[in-house]
Amino acid sequence: MTQIAPYEVYALQYATRPTMASDKFYRHELYKEPDERFDTAYYFWLIRNPDRTIMVDCGYSAKAAASRSREIETDPVELMARLGVTPDDVDHVVLSHMHFDHIGNVGLFPNATFSMARAEYEFWTGPYGDRTCIGWAVRPDEVQAVVELEQTGRLDLVDSTTTELFPGISLTVVPGHTPGQIVTHVTTGNQEIILASDALHFYEEMRLDRPFQIFLDLVAMYESFDFLRELDARPSTTIVAGHDPEVMSMFAHAAEGCVDLTRQVRAQTEEQ
Repeated sequence: MTQIAPYEVYALQYATRPTMASDKFYRHELYKEPDERFDTAYYFWLIRNPDRTIMVDCGYSAKAAASRSREIETDPVELMARLGVTPDDVDHVVLSHMHFDHIGNVGLFPNATFSMARAEYEFWTGPYGDRTCIGWAVRPDEVQAVVELEQTGRLDLVDSTTTELFPGISLTVVPGHTPGQIVTHVTTGNQEIILASDALHFYEEMRLDRPFQIFLDLVAMYESFDFLRELDARPSTTIVAGHDPEVMSMFAHAAEGCVDLTRQVRAQTEEQ
C-alpha cells in the first residue's frame, strides 16, 4: 500500500465583519437573551502535501465586496503567498456551496479542477435558485462561472453522501444551510481535521443547538449539527467552524492571518 505523505491544513482569514448575535442566529428572540456583539470571520482553507495542493473555497471577490459593503482585509493571493503558494500551484478546489463568500474567486486557479455537490449545482442552476428570498446569497455571474467550469470538464459533481476525493481526503454532503453543503474531512498523521465550512458557521450552533439564520431546510440543519457532534466525539478529531473568529486563537499561527489546523493550542471555549 502506497504511503500518503501527511497533509498540512490551514485556515486563511481574509476578512472580518462586526455583527450582532441577532444577525446570526435564527429567531434569536426565542432564547430570551440580550443581544450582543458577535463578529463574523471569513476564511478559505488550504490542504497540501508534496503530492498536491488543494483549496477549500476561495472567498468573496472584490466586486462582491464593493456591491455588498464588505471589506477584503487581506487579498487571498497575498495570504496564499505567506504560505509559499501561488494560484498556479493549486491542483484542485473544493467548492463547499454556492454562496458568494465561498465561490468568488474561481477564476484565480487556471490549473485546478473543482468539486461541488450535484445537489448544490442543480439547485442554483434550476428554477428556484434566483428567487429573491433565496438568490440574494449568490451572484449570477459567479454561478455562471461555475457552470462554465462544468461545461469545460473542470467540475466534478459529487453524488454520494460521502466520497473520497484523494487518499486521506473525503467529502460529505450535509444539506440544511444549502441543498448540497459539503464538509471536507482530512486525515493527516493520527488526526482528522473536519472543515465544516457553513455546515457550522459558529461553534455556538453545535454547542447550543442554535441554527444559523440562513437555511433552506431547518430540520436538515439540525441533523447536520447531530452529524458534526458525532464526529466531534471521536478521539483526535477537530471540527473547524466556517466563520468563527475563535478559530484564529484555537490554533498555532503559521503566518499573519494563517493558522495551522494540525496544531491546536487550546480547546473550544465551553458554554458559560
